[in-house]
Amino acid sequence: MPSRAETRGFLELVARTAVVLLLAAALWRVVQARRAEATPSVQVRLTGAERAATRDSLAALARSGVTVPWSGEIPALAAMAEGVREPAPATRVSVVADGAVVLGDSLGTIDSLAAGSGSLVVAGVRGALRAGAGSAMARVDPAKHVAPGRVLVLGRAGWESKFVIAALEEAGWSVDAELAVVDTLTVRQGAGARGGPRLGTHAAVVVLDSAPRAAAAIARFVAAGGGLVLGGEGAANGAHRALAPARTVRAVRPLSRAFDGVGPMDALPLHALEALRADALVLERREGRIAAAARRVGAGRVVQAGYGDTWRWRMEGGADAAAAHRAHWSRLVGSVAHVAVPPDVVTSPGTPRGTSADASAEGAPLAATVHALGAASPVATARTPTGPPLPGWLGALILALLLAEWASRRTRGLA
Repeated sequence: MPSRAETRGFLELVARTAVVLLLAAALWRVVQARRAEATPSVQVRLTGAERAATRDSLAALARSGVTVPWSGEIPALAAMAEGVREPAPATRVSVVADGAVVLGDSLGTIDSLAAGSGSLVVAGVRGALRAGAGSAMARVDPAKHVAPGRVLVLGRAGWESKFVIAALEEAGWSVDAELAVVDTLTVRQGAGARGGPRLGTHAAVVVLDSAPRAAAAIARFVAAGGGLVLGGEGAANGAHRALAPARTVRAVRPLSRAFDGVGPMDALPLHALEALRADALVLERREGRIAAAARRVGAGRVVQAGYGDTWRWRMEGGADAAAAHRAHWSRLVGSVAHVAVPPDVVTSPGTPRGTSADASAEGAPLAATVHALGAASPVATARTPTGPPLPGWLGALILALLLAEWASRRTRGLA
């Protein structure tokens, strides 16, 4: 059993240790309180109408050590502009927003898009494109137009090939062609028609029949970044099965024999697509059947469109049928065409293509604010003063422990 002196010594050690710990806690509390009081804070309420320069100034304050909590309702809005890969200069504007979006440029309002997401092709843009949704405003610069290369058309000599070539040339494309008249006779157009497509000369190749011509050259062309359109009977070309987004297993008759009163695609025969690849994207359906699909292969893109005899649309349709047929084929080729972007078109690192590096032009105001300042605070309130550095009960406990230790030493006759 420990003696009474040993017990008192142990209690004195416990008291001293407690006093030291309590004094350390009190000192830490004082230091933290002084540090909090010394840290400057700027509390801000932002709206979607705030200029990017204001947000960047607040971000600079935050980087200098100032606490910048913010609150406010900035509508979710994002806009992106990219050049259309067609001969005619145009910009495709894609928008994602919670509400309706009004699109305009320096000349005024251009058009509007419903809530959700959508895209719009705009020609003749002046100045920066503005997408407004409520109080939020996104600004992007129109993409610089880069003219695509030539198109190689492969098919049989017939109405479909004739009018596909005509539509592309009318839209401004430079066309090379290799058309089979009979098994032993081929007609070529353009110096680049022989030997298959070549990257640097051709932007895309269009296959309109099932003949297995230049299959190996086309596979190399697509893998290197070129585009491939399998249209009509070409959608069922088994030679390109490794590239195609889907497999064609049957032909479906048109839904109507005439173009009057129906959509033009309903009056065309369809080589329906099935067995869609896992990495393929459905572009269009007709009565539940897949009519068009796309996928990436290597650095290139492939579109498979099962509609055949599109020349009938041009010849038997209404007054605007020729223009619609022309736009259809130009858009189809442009969706896969390879475009070599010159160095002066590439934007600075970290800036999406088609988005200005200027701080006044940003495509996603809410995302830019969160990136610069962090997530919004639920409510930006005035700063409340901190409590007393040393609570009264803590001081009383330290004094009581000191008195107990002093009394213990006095009873033993110690100084």
